[in-house]
Amino acid sequence: MLRCLLDADALAWLLRLDSDPAHDEHRLAWLAEAQRQRATLLIPAPVLADWLVETGPAGDAAFKALRASRPVEVATFDERTARELVRLHTFASTTDDDRWSRASREQRQLVALAVVRQASLVGEAPRLDAAAALAGVAFVSMGDIASLGAPPQLSLPLDPVEPAAAASLVPLSPLDKGVFSELAQAFHAFDSMVSAPPAPETPLA
Repeated sequence: MLRCLLDADALAWLLRLDSDPAHDEHRLAWLAEAQRQRATLLIPAPVLADWLVETGPAGDAAFKALRASRPVEVATFDERTARELVRLHTFASTTDDDRWSRASREQRQLVALAVVRQASLVGEAPRLDAAAALAGVAFVSMGDIASLGAPPQLSLPLDPVEPAAAASLVPLSPLDKGVFSELAQAFHAFDSMVSAPPAPETPLA
């Protein structure tokens, strides 16, 4: 199952209270893409709490409407996430990687939560994208999503990425088209075998 972990900026963008036709169209298109990919939206509990405090009943109504129409889960910072945070901190210190120390405490917590929940991280780019890259977490920039110049694209990993080895990760090469040709030939041969009429039985002497 695909998962998107939202930071405060991403949640505010999705639950924007003031009406704007262009924004609403773009937001709904992004949510439709998330639904097409069967993605679950993960909202960290502290992020939701801040949103509810700042927006009051109107913000709560917007959140409930989102949860009623899309798979939404409130994610807690549990012991497993706390231990993952420590592991990432140790890894960054051992490798002398300052991408981790440059991120804020809240950003580091989001990255650890994304690792544990095997989720892509959707948020504001400065420093958060670098910390996510260190942990091997796929990052979707709010700057790209919120741009009204192009249709929204939701890029999520099909498989979880092993964290803490991100420094040595390299992009996977695309599949050779010959693979699909071979698969097509195999399916065609199988269909031919299944659909062929059975051979007549030889009468017993």
